[in-house]
Amino acid sequence: MKLAGFLIIFTFLGVWAQFFFPSTDFLSPGLVVMLQFGLYKPAVWAALAWMLIQEGTGGLAFGTVILSYLGLAAFFFCGGAFLKVNNVLFTAFLFLFLSIFNAWVIAALASLQDLVLAWGFSIERVVVQTGVYLGVWASTYIFFKKYLIHEPV
Repeated sequence: MKLAGFLIIFTFLGVWAQFFFPSTDFLSPGLVVMLQFGLYKPAVWAALAWMLIQEGTGGLAFGTVILSYLGLAAFFFCGGAFLKVNNVLFTAFLFLFLSIFNAWVIAALASLQDLVLAWGFSIERVVVQTGVYLGVWASTYIFFKKYLIHEPV
């Protein structure tokens, strides 16, 4: 029950933050935290709900968030085979990869629709998105561990 409440509040805050910072993803760190704690079934359900929310509000063709989440899952499970998934360095590399992959997916799908992006593929966007990912992940991980898992931080 606590997890369901957490997901509802996290979704509300993530969508609200995306209203103030457009084209910045605030929901993926929650997915990573659930994967790091081994909550795979709730992570799948949350990912499906977040995909529908984000795909329905975007101006691009259907598929950008799906490809982004598939890239996240692929990097998480392939990288997790070699490194400890709770490691901060692994998480930083995951979010750096996801920021670059997100920008590439959006640029590729926009070019298929003959759209010109204001930001395009830029280092500035990747740095901002990686910083947002790490900040949201750190606060979510600490909150999750302290209040939902009940482990000392």
